[in-house]
Amino acid sequence: MMPSPTTSPAPRRARSAFTAVDVCDAAGLRLVPGARRVVFDQDRWRMDLADAHRQIQPYELDWDFTQILNPAWRVVAKEILLALLAPQHEAVVECPHAPRTARSPRTCYRYLVYLTLWFNYLTGCGIHRLDEVTQELCVRHLEGQSWSAPSRGLPRRRLDPESVTIVVRTVQVITLYAELLSTDAYEAGFVPWDGRPAAAVTGVKARGENAVQPVPDELLQPLLANCLYLVEVVGPHLAEVVEARRAHEEIRAKGPVARIADVPRLKALCEEFRERGEPLPKVSANQIVRYVDRRGDPLRPLAWRHLVSLAGFREITDTAKPHLIPVLVAVAQEVGFAGPWARTAPTVPRYGDTEPIEWTAPLAADDLRTAVGNVLTACSVVTSALSGMRSSELLELEVGCRTPGQAVAGGSRRFRLSGKVVKNKRLGGVPDEWVVIEQVDRAIALAERLVGRPRGEALFGNVEFTARVRTLRAWLERTGLGAHWALPVIPAGPSGSRMLRRTLALSIAKRPGGLLAAKVALKHISVATTEGYAARPGGSQRLFHAEVEAAEETEHLELTVQAFRDAQMGIMPAGPGARGLIDAFTHIDTALKDAARTDPKILHHDRHLENLLRKLAGTLHVGPANFCWFRDPAKALCLRLAGTPQAKKPLVGMCDSARCPQATHHPCHRPVWAGQAQSIDAFIASPRIAKGEKQRLMPERERALRVVAAIDAAAEADGRG
Repeated sequence: MMPSPTTSPAPRRARSAFTAVDVCDAAGLRLVPGARRVVFDQDRWRMDLADAHRQIQPYELDWDFTQILNPAWRVVAKEILLALLAPQHEAVVECPHAPRTARSPRTCYRYLVYLTLWFNYLTGCGIHRLDEVTQELCVRHLEGQSWSAPSRGLPRRRLDPESVTIVVRTVQVITLYAELLSTDAYEAGFVPWDGRPAAAVTGVKARGENAVQPVPDELLQPLLANCLYLVEVVGPHLAEVVEARRAHEEIRAKGPVARIADVPRLKALCEEFRERGEPLPKVSANQIVRYVDRRGDPLRPLAWRHLVSLAGFREITDTAKPHLIPVLVAVAQEVGFAGPWARTAPTVPRYGDTEPIEWTAPLAADDLRTAVGNVLTACSVVTSALSGMRSSELLELEVGCRTPGQAVAGGSRRFRLSGKVVKNKRLGGVPDEWVVIEQVDRAIALAERLVGRPRGEALFGNVEFTARVRTLRAWLERTGLGAHWALPVIPAGPSGSRMLRRTLALSIAKRPGGLLAAKVALKHISVATTEGYAARPGGSQRLFHAEVEAAEETEHLELTVQAFRDAQMGIMPAGPGARGLIDAFTHIDTALKDAARTDPKILHHDRHLENLLRKLAGTLHVGPANFCWFRDPAKALCLRLAGTPQAKKPLVGMCDSARCPQATHHPCHRPVWAGQAQSIDAFIASPRIAKGEKQRLMPERERALRVVAAIDAAAEADGRG
């Protein structure tokens, strides 16, 4: 809460309350062993924090106060930032309006950036004391910061109101610490914007739902298809090549330098290439382009280092090269050049069919590094899309984070990842664990092989998915590998980690059985992740589960409203529970019309209708071929069959909606039942199916056709057809 404009601050201190204070000690921040202490009086604070999480960039822990032109205001900035870091300090406690929650170093760094802009703006306006600041100056500064920086060829644009609230908070924060500041402060009683909240000043509008949009299905489908193919089909072969190159480089690094005396040995190696008809090792295409000084050189594509390493040398001197060139030119004319890696590539099944193809052409060293980077992108996308992890949680995954798969009843296995949760936690995060599916476990295992780092080091160095997916798409197109593997083209569009998390949450909420099962054919995926939700109540997955439940509630309400609107238009539900649902809709329709007599707008107001339908929507459970209105557990056929009549949720997987008195069928379910009838017809028409099996399928076919006919009849109840 900002102080009122009439508040009068106490007289300023003769010297700062933080003079000679150890900044990190006061804030409770641990430094790495051997790091230099950070003292308040220094004009540059470099904090080598032991607990810094991986989202923190090095520059965010290097605070240079000399960027503030006015020396007196440097002290003001230091006092405010240390007060934000250490709200428990006795001098800060004396400030009645100071926040009592410690801010993170990242947040404080943002305050430093905008305090520097504010103070230097005042200096540019000829203001040298804070008591000269007026509301007009504050407004003008905010207006200047509300526009994007100039960019060549692009006009400036007004920034989103949410992104400039920090400008208002920074200008106002000086008022909060008026009793603490020693060198300068605003005039007594002056509070920028009269203490109004920053969101109100900038015009931020409250949003009723998550502003993050899901990844569009036309982008998500090919993206997941590409990434899963790279992880499960291409990745293991690539990892073998990477490990072979890693071992080769370790041996090469220990070898001597080839000199003139070693030329005969290298010539013998060249003759071996000629005899085998094997191409000489080649550098990547981008390196060839860079060798401008070697234009016209017949050995321009030659990978010299790799060639001499095959003879046991680390590299070759420039004086020895001329003695070897004539032999190399002659050999190159006969055998040519090719990448030195993956020359005997095994075959893999092409995407979408079983036609075997070589997984890659021979690769140069740079080509191999590029492939590794893009397959790592696929690993991180699969992990994010199928686990719901935030970007901060992906960054905290380390080599060795996988735990051995645990066998569970039914023959399946459970896989877990150990990591940290950073958001809304203490600096450095807190340990947490995620239950994931096997595809995610394989993606992490592949990433560990590709990076080849020691246990405990970061697994993913960058999870900026939109940029990395753009690079992946360009690589598949440029190299022709996408067409070679017959992969679907990844459309352009954003696909950040927050969008993938949002997509997963909505997929759970909207799909019977949950998650991306329809996309990746994983029937057990919801069971695995549900176990994760229950494993650590209050953990990261539990918070994600809360998001899913909120999205599910919204989806069920929308489905209920749609069913009600359909009934109003004469498109009635079918199935054993149709009469009960129609009666409920009739009762709600009567209540809606009664309310409309006093307020005619209510009849067409969705909010009032949603309130009336909310309780009914709370009983809805979505099945793959029906809706279950679970209002009376005693009537649930699935619970009676399972012998658990007191259960609080239906067993949707056991639902026999053609007989359950609480199940209804709607037009959206017709394709499922019609498809079942068509599939059965195909089996009956097949000569390979035994006659007895065909007879067993006939009742199933008749039931499916009866359901389809009932749906059609209910939809035509008003005679419109």
